[in-house]
This record gives sequence, structure tokens and C-alpha cells, in this order.
Amino acid sequence: MFEAYVTNLGLYPEYGIEVGEYLKFPTTKEEVQALFSRIGIDGKRYDEYFITNYESDVLGLSDYLGEYESLDELNFLAHLLEEMEPGELEKLEAVMDFGEHTDSVKDLINLTQNLDCYEFYPGIEDEEALGRMYISR
Repeated sequence: MFEAYVTNLGLYPEYGIEVGEYLKFPTTKEEVQALFSRIGIDGKRYDEYFITNYESDVLGLSDYLGEYESLDELNFLAHLLEEMEPGELEKLEAVMDFGEHTDSVKDLINLTQNLDCYEFYPGIEDEEALGRMYISR
């Protein structure tokens, strides 16, 4: 569904090097721990991470994800996205493009669970087409 480039926050200011790796979502606890081990997040000297990049199959999703997102929340979102039908994903992309309820991962999670609050008509690109669609119903 999507992946995030997780970076060791402590190493960059200390040594001026970026140490990180992509983590694919949805993920497991073991995969997260293995990634942390590889990038030097040990919970003692280095225990903070940040995300420098996202790659996603969901159009526009990366635009609404920040540097300090919770990996647990991202994982939950990925599980929800994975369960969606293609038509639901298209509707989600359209709603995200509208820009409401996209301020946080929690908002996006809520949005995925409340898409029934929105009407979506694929292929309608202007007011004239919308009017024609309403008349023909």
C-alpha cells in the first residue's frame, strides 16, 4: 500500500549523516524492530526516528503524512487501506483531493471508515456533467 523512509533522528545532527531505510506498510512488530536495529535505534542512546519520505499507491496520500507520524497509526491506516475495494480507494483519493479531514493520520483513519458520508460519481469532471447526471437519474 505505502512505505515510509524511517530515519534515525539522533545520528543526523550528531554526525551529519542520514541513516534510514524504507519500511513497507502494513508491517509487523518484528519488521519494525529489525529496521530499528539496522538503523541504530536501540532505545538507549538513540530512540527517536523521523520519516523523510513516503511512497504510496494511493494517489495523494503522501501529501498528508508528516515527519513524526506514529508507526502504529500508519500501520493501522495501511491495514484499513488494504481492506478497501478499488472503488472505495478511488473515492478516498477524491475526498483527500478535496482536502477536508486530512490534517493527521487519525483524520485519515477516520476518513477511511466514514466514506459513506460522501457521494462520489466517477467520471464527473464539471458542473455540466453533474447536472446531466442528476437529470438522468
